[in-house]
Amino acid sequence: MMGPGDSLLVGKSLSAGEHNLTMQEDCNLVLRRGANATWESETAGRGSDCFLYLHTNGLLLIYSKGENDSIWESETVPSSAGDRLVFVLQPDGNAVVFGKPAWSTAFTVSKK
Repeated sequence: MMGPGDSLLVGKSLSAGEHNLTMQEDCNLVLRRGANATWESETAGRGSDCFLYLHTNGLLLIYSKGENDSIWESETVPSSAGDRLVFVLQPDGNAVVFGKPAWSTAFTVSKK
């Protein structure tokens, strides 16, 4: 779980059940169910020492160390929920910004 101002650094993950959301060394944010990737930010090779950041307005951003501009953002409608926002990986594999609903990977994982 992440709150406003929190970061997910390279090599770190959010985990829930058999799902993991990992900030990889190549700057790609990848959601996996077991060994299978189910979603990715498609930012591999676009920076170095990247991190995922939850802004107080609900935006999720990926930054490359030393850069002022993000290399990816969640296309979230800005929220005024401020410090009530939280980013979680749910046991069903959906990664969601909660507060006023702000962003979701928006897919359904089959339970095979």
